Amino acid sequence: MKKSRFLAVILAISMIFTVFAVGMPASANEVINSSTTKASKNLKLWYDKPAPDSDAGWIDNSIPMGNGYMGVNLFGGTGKERIQITENSTQDSNSTIGGLNNFAEAYIDFNHNGATNYTRDLVLNEGLAHVQYDYDGVTYKREFFTSNPDKVMAVRLSASQGGKLSFTLRPTIPYLTAYREQPGDNRGKSGTVQAKGDTITLSGVMEYYNLQFEGQFKVIPDGGTMQAQNDQQNNNGTITVSGANSAVILIAVGTNYEFNSQVVSASNRLDKLKGFAHPHAKVTKYLADASAKSYDELLAAHQADYHGLYDRVNFDLGAVEPSMTTDKLVDAYRNGDNNPYLEELIFQFGRYLLICSSRDNTLPPNLQGIWNVYQDPPWRSGYWHNVNLQMNYWLAFSSNMPELFESYIDYYNTYLPKQQQYATQYINQYNKSQLDPGGDNGWAMGNSTWPYNGAGKSSHSGFGTGAWTTMLFWDYYDFTRDEKLLKDVVYPAMYGQANFLSRFVQDYNGKLLANPSSSPENANSLQTIGTTFDQQTIYENHRNTLKAAEILGYSNSTLDKLKSQLPLLDPIIVGKSGQIKEYREEEYYGDLGEYNHRHISQLLGLFPGQLINTSTPAWLDAAKVSLTERGPGGTGWAEAQRIAAWARTLDAEKAYFYYNYLIKRHSMHNLFNNHRDSYTTKLFQVDGNFGATAGVSEMLLQSNEYVIAPLPALPDKWANGSYRGLLARGNFEVSASCPEARLINLRSFRNQAATPK
Repeated sequence: MKKSRFLAVILAISMIFTVFAVGMPASANEVINSSTTKASKNLKLWYDKPAPDSDAGWIDNSIPMGNGYMGVNLFGGTGKERIQITENSTQDSNSTIGGLNNFAEAYIDFNHNGATNYTRDLVLNEGLAHVQYDYDGVTYKREFFTSNPDKVMAVRLSASQGGKLSFTLRPTIPYLTAYREQPGDNRGKSGTVQAKGDTITLSGVMEYYNLQFEGQFKVIPDGGTMQAQNDQQNNNGTITVSGANSAVILIAVGTNYEFNSQVVSASNRLDKLKGFAHPHAKVTKYLADASAKSYDELLAAHQADYHGLYDRVNFDLGAVEPSMTTDKLVDAYRNGDNNPYLEELIFQFGRYLLICSSRDNTLPPNLQGIWNVYQDPPWRSGYWHNVNLQMNYWLAFSSNMPELFESYIDYYNTYLPKQQQYATQYINQYNKSQLDPGGDNGWAMGNSTWPYNGAGKSSHSGFGTGAWTTMLFWDYYDFTRDEKLLKDVVYPAMYGQANFLSRFVQDYNGKLLANPSSSPENANSLQTIGTTFDQQTIYENHRNTLKAAEILGYSNSTLDKLKSQLPLLDPIIVGKSGQIKEYREEEYYGDLGEYNHRHISQLLGLFPGQLINTSTPAWLDAAKVSLTERGPGGTGWAEAQRIAAWARTLDAEKAYFYYNYLIKRHSMHNLFNNHRDSYTTKLFQVDGNFGATAGVSEMLLQSNEYVIAPLPALPDKWANGSYRGLLARGNFEVSASCPEARLINLRSFRNQAATPK
């Protein structure tokens, strides 16, 4: 990039930088190591008491971990440790009850009631959790990690004196039932727990899809004695270790779910998993391979994998590690003590959660990520494509972990044939003259999907949901510039969506508009024509598809059609209040819909899109009007989206206001995002965690106009901070130091890990 162009953009956004270095750093080693340099500051969540052993304790105080294959919540008790385990395919139907189910509750009984000097923590820098306390003159320690390379959870138990470690491991299957509402409703869950030798096997079936699940728990003691026992009457299998020096527990889980199109396409519920192997062999292999390694070898593999992702980015506001526990830190922040350590912590916590929950060959994070304690989780833990799913992945690109989107691509390939069927159905229904009788009508996306079900037309969201989803695919390419990825994955997804949408839009007085069209969840789900939500997302998809085709050297009649349609999509209309109109029927802001609605669907061209920017100042001003009138929105994810949107307007203080508001009103004591705007009513939804990190990334670095703006929305409170390793479009890794407003490193790199499978 020419320096003159770079400085012109910085001046355009009213920021002055002294360019310290552009291009290669002084040392080749700095290039090699800059994205894997460990942060000097220890970022951790820590507490001086266990989480309450209850659902309330789970949501507000437990420590989350995960490796993609399982989600785990730790309670840290001294009388007993509770390890709650989630596996994302463990679902029954997506009706009004059910959905994702709690996979297992594993307890480790110590009977150390009355322990002293207690601490528990989650160290984000290392991806490790710990419990430590004193009891009867002995210091007991636990260390936990969830390994993606070895597909297991590892627990190491130790005592400061030899022969003093004794415990009983007893995994259980929650919510066993013959039926849910009435006999014969096909909603039963059955299972057994059996202990043999050094392993406890938990195995069962969820009836609705004939989902077979299994978990294995292997105990490896150092010294002492070990005994397995079974209580058939109570379906209870345990392993008791007595007088050991230390012990390791390895946990592996699995189901017979596979990434195969029949899982979504099969109409008969019992055909979805038909022919897929029982998970016993798979889980047994996970455990056998892991137990063939030492604990230190497992830990080294986990940390190499984890550091390879987490260490790419550092965000430092100059805060020192606080002496108060995290729950007290959150409470103090709510009362006006805006400790910058918590602001750093929440930024990195979002990155940590995505590393835990989105790995290739595993289902992507849903509304609750990969963490669920309930029999009936909120909204059945689905994938909502009218903001929530997209928000789960914005940070993957800007905070330098693009390959974590592979998890969604695995899921996309599974649901694609079903969505292609929907595309043909809806073109036949709404614009039959454009129907390809051979079925080449692209793919359509509704809103709510699950691991076993695709999404037909939504009652409250237009088909722009699919076009919005393809923005993620484009960003995957745009941030990595991997042309193989573009050719094999990104372009086919965008082109298929464009094929459908180009057939779906209809001519209204020279404009090509979506009909029917809805702006997500607003105006009592009004079905109308050409909402801004649909028109902007269709425009973005058309434009990006044409860009991709040009890069790849492709041409055909469909691309010609997209080119002719693009200027007729009319994506933005400014209303009489000076606002971006949400509905074509709207004149003044608030004419239609809820005035302070949580969704800001009319502003997707501002963020995450690239339609509204500094080169369209009138539209940018109108976007500010709409954002101002909309207000906070009331949900955790709504505040998170507003952080990024205000950052794109270059209003640093408004962006910080919403980050501050989100922390105060929506951060629970374990930093889980509270969907509710309340300190007392709690409902966990992970999108607010992910969206907060993405919003801060936009405050620190923007590249949506294809120039690099290193500190475009820097609030006054962050004037002495710095960051390292954020990712910009064009495959640039950027670092900046705020005290002197210096750009300290700008380098182009090839992230080999981002190459698709």
